[in-house]
Amino acid sequence: MFDFPIFAMPLFGHRFIFAFDAIVHVFVSHAAVGGSIVLALAQYFAIKNNDRKFDELTYKILFTLFILATAVGALTGIGIWVHVNIINPAAIGALLRVFFWKWFVEWIVFNVEMILLLMFFLTWKSKPIGTPAKAGHFKLVVGYAVASWLTMAIITAILGFQMTPGNWLASEFPAKPDYLASLMNPSWLPSLGFRTFFAIIWASAGAIALSWFYGGDDLETREKGIRFFSKILYLSIIPMLGFGYWYYLQFPQAAKDLFVLGVITRRLAANPQLAVQVTLGLVTLVVVSSAYLFLRPKKAPMLAALALILGSGALIGEFERVREFVRKPYIIYGYMYANGIRVQDMPLLNKEGYLKQAVFLPPELRQITPENKVKVGEYLYLFECRYCHTVNGINSVKTRVKGWDEPTIYHRIGQLNSPATPYMPPFAGTDEERAALAAYLVTLNADSKN
Repeated sequence: MFDFPIFAMPLFGHRFIFAFDAIVHVFVSHAAVGGSIVLALAQYFAIKNNDRKFDELTYKILFTLFILATAVGALTGIGIWVHVNIINPAAIGALLRVFFWKWFVEWIVFNVEMILLLMFFLTWKSKPIGTPAKAGHFKLVVGYAVASWLTMAIITAILGFQMTPGNWLASEFPAKPDYLASLMNPSWLPSLGFRTFFAIIWASAGAIALSWFYGGDDLETREKGIRFFSKILYLSIIPMLGFGYWYYLQFPQAAKDLFVLGVITRRLAANPQLAVQVTLGLVTLVVVSSAYLFLRPKKAPMLAALALILGSGALIGEFERVREFVRKPYIIYGYMYANGIRVQDMPLLNKEGYLKQAVFLPPELRQITPENKVKVGEYLYLFECRYCHTVNGINSVKTRVKGWDEPTIYHRIGQLNSPATPYMPPFAGTDEERAALAAYLVTLNADSKN
């Protein structure tokens, strides 16, 4: 059942390392998808009006996107695969079994996307505007935009599945996935629409800021660029909100209940209004800065362009945090907990014990004795808790048990998945194993007193 070796990250923890890499990747990947669409529109506008200066501005924006997509995007994308394989192999294994061919198709489409991007970028100067060759060159950006969006469509289906799997199992045991049902999970289409327009807004915000930067002393071109990309941004807001609301309706009620806590931190949970204030503040920053740039493109300061990037980027980061947080205590909703334990296995583990099923456990620790109780508890921490907690680092478990005695810790372990902490998976194991975990955790409490 648990045939994966232990991989621990004592200081930063699993979730911080993965979240950092994943959010950077989201910034770049959404910029690439939205940017491909925005660039296609910009090229159409330049060709239609035979506008050489606007064409040059578009090329400079493409250059920035090219560096981000081929360097940062590719590197962080590979990083995600490395992280998920060593952090939660059970979860990625389950997703690969269900979505193997979809991921394989996505890999092919991604390679086509990168080839088209390379061809579009590298042949730009040899296909100048005003020549017949430019029409063929424009087809490259259209193909690039289509391929880029298709990669988002496939990945969004997998991300949506993690939150709303739907009726994806044709049988419980042995599990027989319904592949079409898993692909067409309830949140796929609304989340795809939401992410599409969110990506266009994010890319438009970047293009507005780059228009300010690359426009330089050519105020006419700066004005034209800022106003063109601002219109794309504004036109994308209404469909984004519409798809966003549809997406929200698909979430389980238990996930909706965690939305506020997903925006802020647990430490600030006593002031839930902060979640609304933070979101409205970021939205206001984006609206005000973009409006200022649109109305006064020639005189708007760099600060307005930076504020637009900061606000829209923070909204993307907030959305990703909320999406990940509200899925707890699951990593695949209703099927697998965040620590890699399947929901259907809980009765067996609680009856026969977790240690009996753990492959990577020293044989002498399979039976709990007074002499090895603390050591067994340490392994149980590594098996069940390390996915979200460290001992002394970020989200430290030592901080959580500070001042508690062993009976209090034992009781709390039995109430992990409770109304107080609905985002935590329940403890899996017998009462004897629960006592061993408590015995280990109380030694951390003792260390904190020294």
